[in-house]
Amino acid sequence: MKRNTIIWLMLLSCITIWAQGVKPLPTLHVEGRWLVDKHGNQVVLHGVMDTPSSYFNGGRWHGTKTGSWQDGQGVWHDVWDDYNETGRVNCLNYFDKLFVGMEQAKCNVFRLHMDPAWTNDPSSDYTYSGSVGQASDATGEADIKKFNPDRYKSFLPSLYLKLAEKAMNHGLYVVVRPPGVCPHNLKVGDYYNKYLMLIWDIFSQNEFVKEHAGQISIELANEPVNVKNASNQDDSKALHDFFQPIVDKIRENGFTGIIWVPGTGWQANYTSYAQYPITGDNIGYAVHDYEGWYGCVDKDLTASDVPEATKKKTEQFHSQVPVVDTNPIIVTEIDWSPTNPGAGHYNEHGDWVESNYGTWCTGRTSVWGNITKGVYEHFGNISMTLSGTGCLLDIDKLLANSQVSPAFDGLAEACGKACMDWYAEYYNVNWPHADDEAETGDAYTLQKIETNPDNVELMVGGEQLVTLTATYVDGHTKDISAVATYSVDDPTMVSVTNGVIKALKAGSTKITASYKAPVGDEKQVVINIKVNSFDDWTTLTSATDLNGKTFVIMGAEDNKVFYCPDAQNLAYEDASSVLMETGIVGYQFKAEKITLAGHSNCYLLRLITLRGSEYSIYGKPGYLNSQPVSGGWCSFILGLTKGYGEDVENGAAWDIDYVEGKGFTLKNVATGLYLKDTAPAKYETPAYFNFRVKNSTSGITTIQRERENDVVYNLQGVKIGSQSELKSLPRGIYIIGGKKVVVK
Repeated sequence: MKRNTIIWLMLLSCITIWAQGVKPLPTLHVEGRWLVDKHGNQVVLHGVMDTPSSYFNGGRWHGTKTGSWQDGQGVWHDVWDDYNETGRVNCLNYFDKLFVGMEQAKCNVFRLHMDPAWTNDPSSDYTYSGSVGQASDATGEADIKKFNPDRYKSFLPSLYLKLAEKAMNHGLYVVVRPPGVCPHNLKVGDYYNKYLMLIWDIFSQNEFVKEHAGQISIELANEPVNVKNASNQDDSKALHDFFQPIVDKIRENGFTGIIWVPGTGWQANYTSYAQYPITGDNIGYAVHDYEGWYGCVDKDLTASDVPEATKKKTEQFHSQVPVVDTNPIIVTEIDWSPTNPGAGHYNEHGDWVESNYGTWCTGRTSVWGNITKGVYEHFGNISMTLSGTGCLLDIDKLLANSQVSPAFDGLAEACGKACMDWYAEYYNVNWPHADDEAETGDAYTLQKIETNPDNVELMVGGEQLVTLTATYVDGHTKDISAVATYSVDDPTMVSVTNGVIKALKAGSTKITASYKAPVGDEKQVVINIKVNSFDDWTTLTSATDLNGKTFVIMGAEDNKVFYCPDAQNLAYEDASSVLMETGIVGYQFKAEKITLAGHSNCYLLRLITLRGSEYSIYGKPGYLNSQPVSGGWCSFILGLTKGYGEDVENGAAWDIDYVEGKGFTLKNVATGLYLKDTAPAKYETPAYFNFRVKNSTSGITTIQRERENDVVYNLQGVKIGSQSELKSLPRGIYIIGGKKVVVK
């Protein structure tokens, strides 16, 4: 992360014991994209998650013994009733020891799963009335038929909040997650929406919870996959409408603390929140991050690929989690360990994961771990919890002799050793100060403020986050983008929110940013702004590197088209024979609706490159097929009417991938589905296109599509063989002719 320099701490070694050791635990809240303490010091949290379940805790605690049974090999096994008063006491004692180890391992946050083992009613004839409407495929922890509100009300204060209190006594902030996991399909107002509303209504009315709102935070749900609107339709506002009423209820009950909001796609897609954010104070977003997600696959890379792969994952993460620019992020599940011979498993996406040392995902610290660390350090405001205490610590050594040592025997390529080292590195950086600390001295005396960049160039409708950094007399720095005051010379040209500059119309202007610390005079810095429009696109000062390949960016007006003939120049020339070429793997388009004088229903399309540079263009609604809007421009993906092609949503991002001899595919980052040329618009498998712009006023006039029914693809849409080779493929789920096929 862009962390405060720690050199100055050498001069303050006498007080470094305060870092992460302040008791009582300081109060946290949200300022812009940061967690901060009462004094505005930015805080980043690192720790683990765990669940009070005898099963998931490895049988290291039990309740009362009720009998035994003998297996086919003659071995006797005890039978336990774990979720009773005896089990509650033993569970609390077990976690007492874990919290000691977490504190010694420099953790400062604990994600608590209110495990449904305690809230489920054991009676065979009991069914929760609120489960009416639950799908038959909602099994395991997604099944709420046995949820008993009375048991939840009983174990909330006697178990879950006792665990929270014990964690806080060991310097751990507590993120609380609801019992169970989301079923695969959700819709606004459905039975599960009401279940979550009940969980958090009861939770947020608790007086202990409200009294510790600065230390206890709420993660609204675990791993939603698909969320639709109340009419069971795809809707970019569905996530907002699903969770906003719950947030409102929590606030109505008097809980003022931080609320962490999940996204879809197993907490990997947050694009709709860019347009429809959750409103209110103290809002952050809870994200999950596993190997293979955000375009980063460990086995495809070597240590030498880490710098470039870090850039790529940073861009992909930003594309899928754009709220990282506006709110704090906490990654509440992440783990990895290298390949270890043995049986593997299927992950939640149906992908086969090779056997490893005991984590959900397979990866190496020297590759995937370091890439991910680089992503988090780039953004700076990302906290994290490993997916289990056993992913960080050797629990059995801790219980046996109070020894705090990394999991997996300290294997360097696994997350235990890596995170124990990283947490120690971060221990004295971005830490919370005591609520009653006096705001005096060099640590609170402002020396200067700086901006990066200080010259910003945007297209109309474009946005850019500008980082303002305050430097204090003692040498430490702080991101003040969210708390500075901004004055725009021409407010009709750009707006500024929490450091995010949005271009409204073409021209040039200046922004003056001001900030005053507790001690010292107010400081100012000027940001120069230039906004380009379609008419003056040639004034762009840098070119997108497309490996020297010709790249059609947009359809034509008056027989002309944008394209990139080489790595140095953009051109706007006759389009009669310009063809989409190779060399474009890994690039993305992103749609954004804009308002331009004289042009109605316009969208901005940005080509996002691996290097982060952008070119922006716009056009009237058109279709990705052979029937463009007559008499108008035909833009690359644009469309407003169902029936032909894909209707573009504001903020939607599209991956583009070229396959030699076939053409290219466009895949919606949010849904993971591919674009097709006629209704219905979405497919699970690639539909290949070749675009040639002919000499015509209607823009794109010829589209060829190829689909192979005998080709085998994996779930990422990558061709891996033919049907004749199916039996020789590893166990897993594949796509043939648009249908899923399981190889066992």
